[in-house]
Amino acid sequence: MKNLYIVSIFTIILINCSYLPTKSNTNKMNATSLINQGNAYWGKRANHKSAKLAVLFYKKAFELNKADLNLAAALSEAYFFQAHYLESDLSKRDSLLLKGAESALKGFENSKYFQTFLDTTKFEINKIKLEAIKKAPIETIGVLFWWSINHGKFLINKPVIDRINSREILEVAMHRISTLDGDYYYGGPARFFGMFYSRLPGVPLDRARLNFDQSLLDNPNFFGTRFLRARYYHTKLGNRELFEEDLQFIINGDPSLLPDAMPENLFEQEKAKQLLRDATILFE
Repeated sequence: MKNLYIVSIFTIILINCSYLPTKSNTNKMNATSLINQGNAYWGKRANHKSAKLAVLFYKKAFELNKADLNLAAALSEAYFFQAHYLESDLSKRDSLLLKGAESALKGFENSKYFQTFLDTTKFEINKIKLEAIKKAPIETIGVLFWWSINHGKFLINKPVIDRINSREILEVAMHRISTLDGDYYYGGPARFFGMFYSRLPGVPLDRARLNFDQSLLDNPNFFGTRFLRARYYHTKLGNRELFEEDLQFIINGDPSLLPDAMPENLFEQEKAKQLLRDATILFE
């Protein structure tokens, strides 16, 4: 009877212990709470303070779970938003873009897909990342996209040799994204190529134009595409009339036609006004 009592007590202890949170489960619960807070602030990102708080909460959550692809993509996008729309200091902007690229790349490299690829591939180490991107599955599309966007934007005004050196991996990433979902983020792959090819020597400008046109075909009300076309393609072509036409479209457009991208469109309107004021300098 005594032995039966001891066994019963031991069983109860084991059952109760099974309900105690492990460090891993605690981290996941904490990360989920932080992500929810980040999402709440991200939904209010038209407010500068909220946009920066979204970065803070996503960053804290990512420190607890660096294998969460969706979280890595969200953090990378939030870094880009802050850099592209809120930061006027060039060095701080570059720092944010690099952090955005780094967080997306970490998410990709920590993913089950990439870790499995590492264990099974026979490629040399310097080719592994490139080959992994070529075969990347749909669940990695967010981190690949926001890594490319942050990295490409960081390079856009750097020495041309830097863009040339990064051309292959950026093209591979964006072509893979285009294969998985050509319309990702409002025609994002084609918009990226329009910007990048406008700033890449040796590439016919027609390739930039065709990509901008493709991006706008199904997403005419995402203002960021017209802004980039005005800023990089029309200025390089020296066409002030088309430059002003794109910017006026943005300024006079309705940002709410894309509800999910309304904060981005609102900021693009402000950027378009400033770019229009700089027209005389750009077309000297």
